[in-house]
Amino acid sequence: MSGILALALFALPLILLAALLLWGARRSAPRSASVTLVVTRVIAVAYAAITLVVTAVSVVATLVMDTVEVSIPVRQFWPEAHPWITIQEGPTATVTDGGFSLAEVTVSGLGTDVRLLIAAGNALQGLTFVVIAVAVALLAHRLLGGRAFKAALSRMVSICAVAIAAGGVLWQVCYWIGGSIASEQLLRVGGWRSHELFADDPRALDGFDPLVTGLPEPTFALTIDFWPLFLGLALAAVAAAFRYGERLQHDTEGLV
Repeated sequence: MSGILALALFALPLILLAALLLWGARRSAPRSASVTLVVTRVIAVAYAAITLVVTAVSVVATLVMDTVEVSIPVRQFWPEAHPWITIQEGPTATVTDGGFSLAEVTVSGLGTDVRLLIAAGNALQGLTFVVIAVAVALLAHRLLGGRAFKAALSRMVSICAVAIAAGGVLWQVCYWIGGSIASEQLLRVGGWRSHELFADDPRALDGFDPLVTGLPEPTFALTIDFWPLFLGLALAAVAAAFRYGERLQHDTEGLV
């Protein structure tokens, strides 16, 4: 899931519920708002339950299955035709820079260290989504009960903000480190021999040239999308707004 898609997925329900909060915080909210909140609560609870089950299954499968799906970073390369091949009819464009740098593969024989890192990434990602769904369900539940501004709700939103900011970064770290170790285990070539050397091709004498062995070179990569941090900060601001609303509601109740 791309960062932009994930941001939209999380932000749209929050924007919707924030609008409902302003519109439906009155004691007699319109019926349409109540129906929307009920549907939102049901969907959020169902999503949390399904995600929890899927996460548990993926973690166990990663640890015990023979094959594991993993994204492995590779040193950027673009394959070339073997020196004994002459292309007579081919592409009309030429690659001048760039190439493949990431591969989505299903692997057998991975070490326990890689499996643990990938399983940790799956667990962190799934639990982060569960916390978000629970926060949405709790918000809808509070709105239905006419108890929007309560301390428990602001605390839940704060927990959700921390979960997204921390979990969103940590699961990426687990995936990237696990993928980098898997890249070494899959692609590192310590030596090779060939039955047929080509004297006119100097690449054939280079034992570590990925175009000669037919394999890309392993590499370490760690690329972090920072949208979870920004979304966590946005939710922290929402939690602060809830705490401010709690104080206003308390002061109003004291005047009645």
